[in-house]
Amino acid sequence: MPEILQAPRVGVADPWLGAHRSSGGYHAWSQLSQEGAPERLIDIVERSGLTGKGGAGYPTHRKMRLMRAQSAEKKFLVVNGSEHEPGSLKDRSLLEGQPHNVLEGALLSALAVGATDVLVAINEAATRALTHFREALVEAQGPNGIDFKGIRVAVHTVPDIYIVGEETALLEVLEGRQALPRKKPPFPIQQGVFGFPTLVHNVETVAHLPFIAREGAEIYRALGRHGRGVTLCTFGPEFVCAGVHEIPLGTPLRDVLHDWGGGLRGGLRIKAIQPGGPSSGFLPASLLHLPLDAETLQNHGSALGCAVIRAYSTNDCMVRELGRILHFFAHGSCGQCPRCRMETSMLDTILRQVLSGRGNLRLLEQIDKVIDLAQGEGICGLIAMPAAPARTCLKHFREEFIAHIEHRCPACSAQHAGSSTLQASGK
Repeated sequence: MPEILQAPRVGVADPWLGAHRSSGGYHAWSQLSQEGAPERLIDIVERSGLTGKGGAGYPTHRKMRLMRAQSAEKKFLVVNGSEHEPGSLKDRSLLEGQPHNVLEGALLSALAVGATDVLVAINEAATRALTHFREALVEAQGPNGIDFKGIRVAVHTVPDIYIVGEETALLEVLEGRQALPRKKPPFPIQQGVFGFPTLVHNVETVAHLPFIAREGAEIYRALGRHGRGVTLCTFGPEFVCAGVHEIPLGTPLRDVLHDWGGGLRGGLRIKAIQPGGPSSGFLPASLLHLPLDAETLQNHGSALGCAVIRAYSTNDCMVRELGRILHFFAHGSCGQCPRCRMETSMLDTILRQVLSGRGNLRLLEQIDKVIDLAQGEGICGLIAMPAAPARTCLKHFREEFIAHIEHRCPACSAQHAGSSTLQASGK
């Protein structure tokens, strides 16, 4: 099966213009930019079934059509490469290993929606990605490069702060202001960068476009199970084959974890996974027959998100893992919304109490109540992010919470005993 994004090989792949052209790169751009019917790409994208790869999973063609319908003297496409989701490396790997593929995808999208300007936002911590994309842009604009058809492309570095990943906070940063999400409406497509219509696409989303435009929607869909296409997944360091891999959508989770991830290091048995990063719900080992598919995962309380796959072994304490996630969200909240600030800090406090041995069953009951109070509130989506991991962890691993309350968590006891042994031996 061809890997259209080749993420696992970015460290050794040739990222430059000659290699991209030799693999069919810029063929779709040359063809579509000369045809005078750029909206045809949107039709192809619709048939491909491509959805946004930044986490929300919104149908890509719908955003593109909404943007094309906007009328303004300037229209912006923002390619979001801020990638602040813990553990996610897919966008960075594409910018490092296939910068021309990302650039071609951005140009195709801009052409299709009538964008005059492309702003590529890259996390300041991703120095290699920044260097490679900037060099690719210079190559493409050089004497042996391509005709951009008047589309202006600029690269912007953005701070390594979690909230910058939220699209309206990113727009604030691009305008030189503090990273605080905007109230909606108006939505970015109506009024975005400097007040102009703005379409925000994830790096991986645009990276799929050259293949789809060149080979066709049907071939793209056929790469996945049951015509679903492919996606990039980042496997955490607990896997034998950690890193970024391209996975056919619809593949059973068990096959994903073992055939691509190689299983857990040390041969440990998997107890639970999170298939879509820290905001996705926990799935127990009994549900690993489910396919890697956004709709299926959502129906079981989880999410595909940006496809950061984390696995937890039978040696791990799920209460402690949830505590880490809720602490992350408490510190990731920008504090602009009082309800979000209250929810994330209260959930963090509850888990710290349980972990410290000061919890009780009544305290556990407060978790759902705190989440319910925050439903439908907040300017951005961060306020909803703790809900799925908290509720699914309580649902599937309630016995571990009770074990903590009763001071008998086997995983924590084993870890404490191991630490005591090391201290006694002077290591």
